[in-house]
Amino acid sequence: MLYIGEGRKAKTEANALLNWKASLQNETQSHLPSWTLQPNNATNSSSNQNKSSIPCSWYGISCNQAGSVIGLNLANSRLKGNISNLVELDLHRNQLSGSIPPEIGNLSNLVIFDISNNNLIGLIPSTIGNIKKLTFLQMYKNNLSGSIPQEIGNLKSLVNLSLHTNNLSDSIPTSLGALSNLTVLHMYNNQLSGTIPEELGNLKSITDLELGKNKLTGTVPNSLGKLSNLEHLYLHDNQLSD
Repeated sequence: MLYIGEGRKAKTEANALLNWKASLQNETQSHLPSWTLQPNNATNSSSNQNKSSIPCSWYGISCNQAGSVIGLNLANSRLKGNISNLVELDLHRNQLSGSIPPEIGNLSNLVIFDISNNNLIGLIPSTIGNIKKLTFLQMYKNNLSGSIPQEIGNLKSLVNLSLHTNNLSDSIPTSLGALSNLTVLHMYNNQLSGTIPEELGNLKSITDLELGKNKLTGTVPNSLGKLSNLEHLYLHDNQLSD
């Protein structure tokens, strides 16, 4: 069962599912006949159109009471295709447990990856650095531990990186300074230690930098004064010195 984040409009969800269906090999697309925006019965009835347009009525789709897609179960559907075509993987606010598999790095076309608000444990795999098209990477509010991999610095398209409220430790990777498109960097409420890297002063697009509630030491680097777009800077509840 693949769970998709709640709160999206039915039309948007339907289009996303149809785009994925279109990426499958032609001979297997026919195994999903109910996946269409056209009425199942060839009439002009608006009620039929609305019913068939809502993905909740499609094969393998389950929705919550608000009509938002929360589940996709296509077991034994004889589908042929490449899951690496996925552009968005939104699994936030479920009850996922276990660790993040290193194979996540094979999803080379992902632009949005959101696994926030779950019960995930273990390390952030270094293979995350292979997903070069990522713009949103959100892993906050889990129980992830260990170091933040230096390889995240390879994700030059990142706009939002949210790792807050985990158990991440060790130092902040200097490689994050290479993320020139980053506007939001949230790493507060972890166990990060060491000094704040001078390299964070290279984040020329950053507007929101939050590193509070960690174990950071040393002084605030002068390089942060170069961040001309910065609107929010939170460094509270650390062990920083004057």
